[in-house]
Amino acid sequence: MYEILKEICETNNWFFTYARPDHQNLFDEDEINDNDLLVFLDPVKIDESFNDFGAVESIKYSGSFMLVVSSDYDEESYEYRYINYIKPILDNTLNVIKSSIRCESDLNINNWSTIEVINYLDYNSDGVIVKYVLSDE
Repeated sequence: MYEILKEICETNNWFFTYARPDHQNLFDEDEINDNDLLVFLDPVKIDESFNDFGAVESIKYSGSFMLVVSSDYDEESYEYRYINYIKPILDNTLNVIKSSIRCESDLNINNWSTIEVINYLDYNSDGVIVKYVLSDE
């Protein structure tokens, strides 16, 4: 998942960070512009299934990542944040990522769930957290 998401971010000029959540909170906002999309990938869990002969039959990758944009703590209502920050991620950005996974990798999306976040991290960002399960089956 690391390689896939990093390549998608490079192609689309999105900022990519791979780290544990406590290190993500140390993000230095001086590195980006206000409208830049930030993608934070948590460590990836890899589960291998073996056959009776000890050969790997399948691999599952699971974990989470966050897609956020900068916001101000005192911005208007939740509806304003949803329309201006969260909805574009739900309607556009996630489709780009899902399409890339389906078309450019040998992995299947087994599970995909999102939850909206506002004023997330010390950085004050709004967007979504995605939990995923991908497999080579």
